[in-house]
Amino acid sequence: MKIRLSTVVIWVIALTSFLITFSLENWKKDEKVVEWDVHNYYGYLPLCFIYKDLKIEKDYSYSKDAFGNGRYWIWSEKTKDNRNVIKTTMGLAYLYAPFFFLADFIAPLTNYPANGFSEPYKICLLLSSLVYLIIGLFYTRKIIAAIQPSDTLISITLLALGLGTNLLAYSSSFAPMPHVYNFALIAIFIYHTIQWHTSQAFKHIIWIGVMLGIITIVRPTNGLIALFFLFYHVESKATFNHKYQLIKTNCCKLLFIIPIVFLCWVPQFLYWKLVTGNYIYYSYNDEGFFFNNPQIWRGLFSFRKGWFIYTPLMLIASIGIFFLRNRWASFQWGITIFYLLNSYIVFSWWCWWYGGSFGQRSMIDSYALMSIPLSAFTYWVLQKGILIKIIFGVLLGFFIWLNIFQTYQFEHKSLHYDSMSMKLYFKQFGKLEPIKDFDSNLQFIDYDEAKYEGRKPSQK
Repeated sequence: MKIRLSTVVIWVIALTSFLITFSLENWKKDEKVVEWDVHNYYGYLPLCFIYKDLKIEKDYSYSKDAFGNGRYWIWSEKTKDNRNVIKTTMGLAYLYAPFFFLADFIAPLTNYPANGFSEPYKICLLLSSLVYLIIGLFYTRKIIAAIQPSDTLISITLLALGLGTNLLAYSSSFAPMPHVYNFALIAIFIYHTIQWHTSQAFKHIIWIGVMLGIITIVRPTNGLIALFFLFYHVESKATFNHKYQLIKTNCCKLLFIIPIVFLCWVPQFLYWKLVTGNYIYYSYNDEGFFFNNPQIWRGLFSFRKGWFIYTPLMLIASIGIFFLRNRWASFQWGITIFYLLNSYIVFSWWCWWYGGSFGQRSMIDSYALMSIPLSAFTYWVLQKGILIKIIFGVLLGFFIWLNIFQTYQFEHKSLHYDSMSMKLYFKQFGKLEPIKDFDSNLQFIDYDEAKYEGRKPSQK
C-alpha cells in the first residue's frame, strides 16, 4: 500500500513532539505536568474517582516551598461563603479521563502510589496530549483534502503547522495544557461542518453537537466557532439566501444540537450545584474582560507575548485570509468573522498575555481553522516561479528552526515566561542559555494593576 507523504509528515511531527517530551522528562519533576492551570482542569478526576471529595474538604498540600508556602495538588477558588470550588470548567477532564483510568489501572501494578499524581498519571497525561495532537493533525488533513486534494500542499501545510508553531510546544514541553485538545476538537467540528453541507446526514449533526458541547465546556469563549458553521459557504447574496434556505429546511434536525450541547454541560451544572448551591456559577471571581480596551496590537506584536513575534508563521496564515478565493471562497466569511471576533475577545481578557507561557498560547485553539488560509497561501506560492518558492521554503525552514529552538530556550529559562522586552529578545536571540544581564533587561508587569485598573501604558 502506498503511504502518502502527508501521513509521514504527521508521524514526523508526532515523533518530534514525543522526543521533546521524553528528553525533558517532566514527569520526574514535582511541579511539572500537573502544573499551573492543569491543577484545575485535571483536579476533577482524582477528586471524584480517588478521593471522593468534590467539595475539596480535605488538605491536598504535599510540601512547602522555601518561604513556607504550601504546594498543592488540587487548586481551588473560594466562594463568597468560603466554600472551595474548582476555577475552570471540567471539559478537559472528559478528555483526560481515558488516560487517567489507564494510569489508575497501571499504578497498582507498579511501585507508584495510585494517588492521581504519581509518575504513571503524569506519563499518561503527556501521552494524551500526543494522541490529541495526532487526531487534530489527521482531521486537519481531511479538512484541507476536502478543498484541494494535493498531498504536496497538505504535507507542506501540516509541516508548517506542526513544527513551525507553538502547537508543538503545547503538545510536548507544555503538555497537557488545553490548547492541543482544543485544536483537535475544533478540527473535528470543522470537518463535520464541511461534510454536513455536502450531505446533510444526521450523523454529522451529532458530531457537531458533541464537539460544540465539549469545545464550550473546555473553553466557553471557543463557542465562537459556531459562527464558522453559520457563515460557511456564504460568499455573496445568492449564497447567503441558499444558506438560509438550507438551514430552514433542516431546522428541526439542527435543533438537536441544542440538547446535545446541554447534555455535555449537565455534569458541570451538577458540580456547581453541589459545591456552590447554584447551577450556574462564575468561578473566576475578580477576573474578567476589558471589552472597552482590547489589547489586540500588543497581543499580536508585543515582545512580551506577541503572537506574530513568537509564532511568525501565523502572520503568513493571517495574510492567507486574503487568498481565500476560488476553491477556498466558501471559507472566507466564516474564517474572517471568527478571526476578528476571536482576536477581540481573546485580547480583551484582563491578562492578555495569558500568564507564564511560551508565545500567545490562547490562539493555538484556532490553528485547525487557520490551516485553511495557510494552505491557500501555500497553494498560491506553489503556482509561482522558482524564486518565490525558494523564498517561501527558506522562511518556512527558518520558522521551524526558530519555533523548536525557542521551545528549548523557554525550558532553559532564556525566554522569560511573562516579562520579555524587545531589547532582551534580540540580545538573547539564538542563545540557549540566559545571557549575563538577562534579569536586568526584563520588563515586569503589575498583575494587580492589569486586573483592577487597566493595563500599563509602558507595555511594549
